[in-house]
Amino acid sequence: MASYEYSYVMEEVLGTGILSALLSGIPSGLLSIAAYILTSLALYTVAKRRGLNRPWLAWIPVVNCWIIGSLSDQYRYVVKDEIKSKRKILVILNIIMTALGIAIVTICLAMAFGAVSSVMRGASEAQMVETVLGPVVGILGMCLPLIGAAIAYAVIRYMALYDIYRSMDPANCVLFLVLSILFGITEPFFLFFNRNKDLGMPPRRQEPAYIPPEPQWQEPWEQENKDYL
Repeated sequence: MASYEYSYVMEEVLGTGILSALLSGIPSGLLSIAAYILTSLALYTVAKRRGLNRPWLAWIPVVNCWIIGSLSDQYRYVVKDEIKSKRKILVILNIIMTALGIAIVTICLAMAFGAVSSVMRGASEAQMVETVLGPVVGILGMCLPLIGAAIAYAVIRYMALYDIYRSMDPANCVLFLVLSILFGITEPFFLFFNRNKDLGMPPRRQEPAYIPPEPQWQEPWEQENKDYL
């Protein structure tokens, strides 16, 4: 009778823990979705207004950093006459991080499946260590390049973000950047509420008015009497 009571208590505790985890994860998940929508909408609006190619990339994960780099490269070229390639570097680093992250998760799942299989087969402790050791070494080997790529990506992205803030509102760009670094949740709001500002961009060049060319032909009577005209 006691064993059944213990099982019931454990199931209740486990169920409560899972429910609490799900409920606590819902607000953070909704907040992440809202931040993604605000950031994508802001980047799309700015990229489209400033004439960048493929502004819809702002809505696509992994490659949406192309728009961040492109806005920074455009600012550097228009304002400071510098040719940069932050857009290419950011995309490459983001693809590398995504590939390494997927590989690490795959190895972790394979390691967990192998460990469970070993336990079910009644493997010895030495066999368990041998099963887990290889994947752990592989994960550690990929963590170092992942950390390096993440640091490089963060540095270049914040540099690009500073250019974007500076193109929008030069007076507050440093404040926006510092708050974005310290409190990442503020970045989507800064981008969204300043998406229609171009205070740091030079005025657009006015296209010259189209003047139709004068006709080159003449009426027959004008040709015959051209000396009198």
